[in-house]
Amino acid sequence: MGTRVKQYTGEFVRRAVRLCDESPRPITEVARDLGVQYATLYGWMKKAGKTKRREDGPPAGAPPQTTQALQAENERLRRELEETKKQLEFAKKAAAFFAQQNK
Repeated sequence: MGTRVKQYTGEFVRRAVRLCDESPRPITEVARDLGVQYATLYGWMKKAGKTKRREDGPPAGAPPQTTQALQAENERLRRELEETKKQLEFAKKAAAFFAQQNK
């Protein structure tokens, strides 16, 4: 016996594409919720010309980030990393000190 191919109504396909296009959730989540394979839903999206969304990109409707905003965030993250490194170094020294006290 051969495998049976699922048939979807045109209305279901249109609603699935619209839901995926309007939702900020990734295509994989929408496909899972609808009980459809990712490749199937992506194919419907592509056929409808709605494949501009990327799985790893910003959510739909998010403002594009400027180079200046990205540089500012990068600098903030560098400062935060430096502070975290200092705290870690302090914690290591404190642990070594208290370990010596307990001997």
